[in-house]
Amino acid sequence: MLLEAIGGSLPMSVGVALSPLPVAAVIVMLMTARARSNAPAFLLGWIVGILAVGVITFMIPGLETARGEPTPLSGLIRIILGIVLVLMSWRQWQQQPKADEPVEVPKILAHLDHIGVLQSLFTGFLLSGVHPKNLLLIAAGAAAIDASMLATREQFIALLVFATIASLTVAVPVVSYFLARRSVEKIFARWKDWLIANNVTVLIVLLLVFGTLLIGRGMKILAA
Repeated sequence: MLLEAIGGSLPMSVGVALSPLPVAAVIVMLMTARARSNAPAFLLGWIVGILAVGVITFMIPGLETARGEPTPLSGLIRIILGIVLVLMSWRQWQQQPKADEPVEVPKILAHLDHIGVLQSLFTGFLLSGVHPKNLLLIAAGAAAIDASMLATREQFIALLVFATIASLTVAVPVVSYFLARRSVEKIFARWKDWLIANNVTVLIVLLLVFGTLLIGRGMKILAA
């Protein structure tokens, strides 16, 4: 049951992990004078945001039957979340810069050079627990865990695994910085440039893929 819950939420945790903006944000922080304090704070805020959304989702009633099967409400919620993600993908497609236009640096990245620990913590929380795309994916992943009807302890273990997987792409640069700072600085600079240049494209693909997955899963639940 525990492995089943983790497997059911795995696509959503991977979707959160593949978010380009938070990875670019933590890399920018690692290239500032306050990297040693701000980057770990950002990572902590990111993890707290994931756990907070997960716990709130667990508290929503009516997502599973007494036998642990998803309810029609659960299926409907998945369809709605999926439609929202697809619409967000379409909006991003319409707003993406043309080939001859310069890539605009996201505003949240432009201010990371001048913030402190508390602001870094809040930024991490904001990008995981409040950012619309990640919020929807975390909620969908937590709903999949909740629908498995695990005991409370196992439910939170599954959520911790979900948060761990979803945090890998943010945690790896932070750990790499403390283990081999000089070796990774040039790599970070290249990653940052690529992530900023391709942020919109990656986001469009992720929103479309995971939106479609959620719609398909919701329709399957309703048809059962």
